[in-house]
Amino acid sequence: MALLLSVAGVVAISGCVAGGDLPETDVADPATPDRCNVSENLLIDSRFTMEDEYKRAWRMAQHAGERSFAMESTDGVLEIRRIATQPWMLLRQTVNDARLSGATIRYSAELKGDLPSEPTLHGFDHIGGLYLKVGRDPARLAEHEPNADQWDWQTFYYEQQVPEGVTSLRAGFIHQTNGALWARNPSLVMLDCD
Repeated sequence: MALLLSVAGVVAISGCVAGGDLPETDVADPATPDRCNVSENLLIDSRFTMEDEYKRAWRMAQHAGERSFAMESTDGVLEIRRIATQPWMLLRQTVNDARLSGATIRYSAELKGDLPSEPTLHGFDHIGGLYLKVGRDPARLAEHEPNADQWDWQTFYYEQQVPEGVTSLRAGFIHQTNGALWARNPSLVMLDCD
C-alpha cells in the first residue's frame, strides 16, 4: 500500500512496513536530512470520514458543558468551528505501537485558520493547531506559528524522539478560541535518518 506524504510541497513515496524495518525513502524536506527511512502513516482515517470502521478513530473532548464545537469533513478537509461557550476542545487519536519506543517521530498536517485572538473570551491562550502528547512529556498545544488570527494553508509539524519504553501517544488538534480551524492530510510517521 502506498502512502503519499506532502510536506512543504515536496512529495515522498513510502511503502507499508512489516515488522520493525522501515522502508528506505528519499525525503527532500528541509526539516529532515536528505536520506531518511520513513514508516507508513500510523494514523488511521486521515480523511476524517469518522464512519464505519473509523467511527471512533478520532475522539473529541472539550472543557465541559454544552457541546461547543462542530466538526464537518468534506473531501478530506476537516473543519472545526466553535459554536457555543466552552473555551477549548481536543480532537485526537491514540496510537499504540511497540515500534514507537525510542523512535524519532514526525506528526504533521496542513492547517488553515480563522481563529480570532480578540476579544478575550477566557483565561486560556486563544490559539488553534496541532496537538501532540508523548508519554509523560507535557502536551504540545499549537506551539507553531501562526496559530491565531487568519492564515491560509500551511504545513506544520512536530518532530521528536519518543522516550524508551513509551509505546503510545496522542496526536490531533486543539481549538481554543472563536472561529474555525481547518485540517487536512494528517500524518504520524517514524523516521530513521542517516
